Amino acid sequence: MTERKFKKQLIIVTTAVMTATAVLCAVTVGMWNYLYKKAHESEHSQMEAEAQEYKQQMLEQIDTNIQILTTLSKAYEASGVTDRPEELELSIGEANAANSFRSLAYMPIGKPGILNMRNIDTKTDFRLEDCNEYAVNAIERAFKGENAISKIFKSEMADVNVFLYCVPVRDDGEVIGALVASNDTKIFNDIVENTTVIGGKGYIHIINNSGKFLVRSKNTIVKENINTIFDGSYLSQTTRSAAEDALSNGKSLLGEFKYNGMSCHFYIEPIGLNNWYLFCANQVWGSNVSWKNTVWTTGIIMLIILVMLLSVMFFGYYSFFKNTKFLIKDLTYDSITGAKKVYSFDRALNEYKSMNSDYSIVALNIHNFKFINDLFGTKGGDDVLRYVKRVIEENLGDDEFFCRDTADLFYLLMAESDEEIVKSRIGKIIERIRTETRDAEYSYEISLYAGIAIRGTNQKALLALKSLKNIGYSNIAVYDNELREILGRNNDIERYMHRALSEKEFKMYLQPKFDLKTGEITGAEALVRWERKDGTLISPDEFIPLFESNGFCTEFDMYMVEQACGQIRDWENSGYKPVPISVNQSRRLFFNRNYANDLGKMLADYEVDPSMITLEILETVADSGAEEISDRIKELHEKGFKISMDDFGSGYSSLNMLYKLNVDELKIDRVFLRDAGKNNDRRNILLEQIIITSRRLGISTVAEGIETKHDNDMMLKMKCDYGQGYYYSKPISIEEFSKKYIRKAQ
Repeated sequence: MTERKFKKQLIIVTTAVMTATAVLCAVTVGMWNYLYKKAHESEHSQMEAEAQEYKQQMLEQIDTNIQILTTLSKAYEASGVTDRPEELELSIGEANAANSFRSLAYMPIGKPGILNMRNIDTKTDFRLEDCNEYAVNAIERAFKGENAISKIFKSEMADVNVFLYCVPVRDDGEVIGALVASNDTKIFNDIVENTTVIGGKGYIHIINNSGKFLVRSKNTIVKENINTIFDGSYLSQTTRSAAEDALSNGKSLLGEFKYNGMSCHFYIEPIGLNNWYLFCANQVWGSNVSWKNTVWTTGIIMLIILVMLLSVMFFGYYSFFKNTKFLIKDLTYDSITGAKKVYSFDRALNEYKSMNSDYSIVALNIHNFKFINDLFGTKGGDDVLRYVKRVIEENLGDDEFFCRDTADLFYLLMAESDEEIVKSRIGKIIERIRTETRDAEYSYEISLYAGIAIRGTNQKALLALKSLKNIGYSNIAVYDNELREILGRNNDIERYMHRALSEKEFKMYLQPKFDLKTGEITGAEALVRWERKDGTLISPDEFIPLFESNGFCTEFDMYMVEQACGQIRDWENSGYKPVPISVNQSRRLFFNRNYANDLGKMLADYEVDPSMITLEILETVADSGAEEISDRIKELHEKGFKISMDDFGSGYSSLNMLYKLNVDELKIDRVFLRDAGKNNDRRNILLEQIIITSRRLGISTVAEGIETKHDNDMMLKMKCDYGQGYYYSKPISIEEFSKKYIRKAQ
């Protein structure tokens, strides 16, 4: 090869290498910029999504308080109590005590009103002209028949910033006054002080349309003591103008600013009330630091590869492409199952809704997933999640999609708005998972339950899911008017439960317990019926689970013990021989250190022997905090009480509880009797062994749910000690119980 040809070939090769290098550099830079931009957009999307969530929380909280006032207003209109000042004053005070308002007032048109404030005497000469101008404006709007929310102002009486809820009060359809309640801005503190906001490093504030802080988080990026978002010099003129325009016109805005060398971004979202806005601020990459590090590290690695290893350009490009693909996948997809993450699902959902009106959101959950993890280990639990994901994937159409949110919760979008079709499709998914896991892969029957929101949201589907009780294999709930009414019913129960307790609307019923050998009555279980003053009845299935979830069960259970003590004392005072009464007790009481002493004092007040009261705890209560429960049982034994474990056999660790807890009695769950008999030898053997084991441990046994003579004879044959159920008697009133079972003392 001649020198000329060699140089020509060298130029060609050099040109090719340089061109390839330039193209690779361009591609690399383009990819890096794309990745950077997508990560930035992801941060903005996360900030917007969280702002929307907290906005919804605020509006729901405000709407709940308006609904409380509206209900009270309608009650006043129906009862005519506004014409009876003393009764009205008492009602205002009770209503304020029963709710979370700072103050509650009735303001008639043209007359002084009644004002009740916490820890301050009620004012009966409350005048409109004494109120702040913002308060006057809201009250006068209520006089015109509107529901109104005032702007925030400084209360001279309370010396805090407050705002008012105002609803009209009518008489025969004509507005005669207004109910006015106040809250201070501390009710929003759960939002602005939430340490999980925007990845744990961002902050949310509440401002008005002039940028003034109405509620400012103590933890904030800008440390100076400023009154508005425009104070200081951290916003550029362009950003300031954009923010002013957004606040003036009720618009959302994403913006950025520099502060103390940090790059920050913010989001303004109108709340839709009184020109209030959410102002969210966060350091750029604050919620995605790993993204920032990954992006920059990837770029540096690629530059080194381009400069030092031109001979392996293809390998360098491939590595970058692979790494980029992994990063995008990590942001979009769940690492355990490969399903989409919830943020990706939400974005896809918004796009879908913009073009389609027929769809349903489904929240799908695995029943008792914690037990599956405990039984099979984390790896086994992950295998179950992957299996559920695969079944969901196989049962969705081309336009449908889903995600895994947290733990065992999945969200599905179905391109269908017919309720029966959606329920049928979900039922098939649940049934397939149940039967296949039972018969093959896991040798354990995995059951699921679901909540459906037709043309709804993730939140509504989740609410329907959480409404399910006694979860079985194919429980499906739909968010509808009935569910909305149930939630309203629960609100009514919670509103009146304290008054019902004080007015003794909860009536004790007794179901007798018999000695299976002698047939003699040996005791009774206290059950409850809620009989309202107007004669209506509320089922225990409606209010007992609600009391357990909201904590009212602690007061209610002690009330039932007191009712039992009072009845035993009445029998003895009347010359009758009482029978012991069993009373159910909640988990919360057993974790109260004063519980045993409080019970002892109550029985001493009624002069009732502690052996006459048996305290029943559910097996599920004993399953958590067994050591502390055991200590409490020891205290109760020292004071003379007997302890019974109710619904024994309904959980997964029943036998484990027998050696951990020194109980006196086992009430065998009625599920054992449901299928027990000559055709169920395995269950009969297990039931008989439980009775034998209990006897050897010195624990008496009670068979619940005996409904037939066959049940009675079978339990007698197994040498169970006591029986209880409809075969003997349903729960009956005190009067009927006393007449049938209580006899004169010898």
